Amino acid sequence: MKRAFTLIEMLIVVAVMVTLMSMVFRLTSIGGSATARNVTVSRLQRLENCLSGYYAAFGTYPPVKLHGTRDINYKVSGHGLQTSDEQEVNWNNASEAWQQVQAACKAQPVDVAFPFPDGYAAKVEAVSKALQHKASGNQEEYKAFWSDPAIKAKLTSPFDSAPNPQRFLSFGGDTEWRDLQLFKFGLLSYLLPRYLVMMNCNQAYFRGQFSSSNSQTYKQWWDNNSQPANPLTGEFFQSWEDVQEYAQSDNASDLAKVINIPSQAICARWMPNLEGVCSAEHVWKLFGINITGSLSSNVSDNNPYIEVFTPGSADDDNGSTSEQYVLDSITVQDGWGSTLYYYSPAPHQSYVLWSAGPNGRTFPPWIPLDSDKIKGNDTAKSVISNWIQDDIVNMSN
Repeated sequence: MKRAFTLIEMLIVVAVMVTLMSMVFRLTSIGGSATARNVTVSRLQRLENCLSGYYAAFGTYPPVKLHGTRDINYKVSGHGLQTSDEQEVNWNNASEAWQQVQAACKAQPVDVAFPFPDGYAAKVEAVSKALQHKASGNQEEYKAFWSDPAIKAKLTSPFDSAPNPQRFLSFGGDTEWRDLQLFKFGLLSYLLPRYLVMMNCNQAYFRGQFSSSNSQTYKQWWDNNSQPANPLTGEFFQSWEDVQEYAQSDNASDLAKVINIPSQAICARWMPNLEGVCSAEHVWKLFGINITGSLSSNVSDNNPYIEVFTPGSADDDNGSTSEQYVLDSITVQDGWGSTLYYYSPAPHQSYVLWSAGPNGRTFPPWIPLDSDKIKGNDTAKSVISNWIQDDIVNMSN
């Protein structure tokens, strides 16, 4: 007759199994973390190669314009953008503090954003539907909203006018990116051939000077781009529509008019470093190189590469749903699914490129921990120390 296991023996077996399983899970976690770190370091190194190539060509590192301020003491809107209202960081609320700090860290963003090209109406519609459903929480209002064909058309076609043309479009005064967010000129807008990438959207965004008969001028593009010359003839293009037409052409000679523009052609030097490194909604192939890799599964948002914006004040968290439009974007993420950070002060002879690490939080390298903003605040020092302990900041010059 076989003797059965005693209760003590069964408990010992269970304890051994639990111990072995915990060891396996721990080793898997360590392995996953090591992989994420290796991916991060590799991408930082590749971007560093691109930055070195840019410096060799232009004598500076990419002079990314500020998309906000480097000051952490500003309120942040529902779009994650700094508003014009100052507000001391509440270090007793780490999540709230991080919103303000992150907005400052992204003052010189890595990612580039621009309107979706024609043909993406279905994608735009799906995103807008989800946003509207989330905002209203009311199924009847949700259905009624989409029964209005004018609103639906607004959301599924290129945005064609700003709510206040005199403020946003006229040549008087400056236009801040946080007020008019059609384009985000981040680090990648300097490392990628900008005209080939960003001019895939509707012509309305590139039209000539503002007039009463042409309300579709976006001064923001003009303020950040000089109209180029045709490299084959040496003559300046007559309009941005011409540049866009050639950039979108399948004709080799027409496309060459844009590809061979010096600011575009020079990007081919470092483009191999970006192969499979960038994250985007769809495949981007530039100079024969596929720059986009697989989408990160670690990002909690349903689609981190599509941004929905509403023209108007950055202080407005929601805006009018009838004025929303959707932006496409290209970015570079670390191994944990967070976008990398870039800092280069004028005259752009140095830079810092870094990852927030596994915890996804960091702190601006331009604010020392003994500065007046932090000095004497033990809570702030504790929170910040916890955020930066796993940062990867070895890529700098």
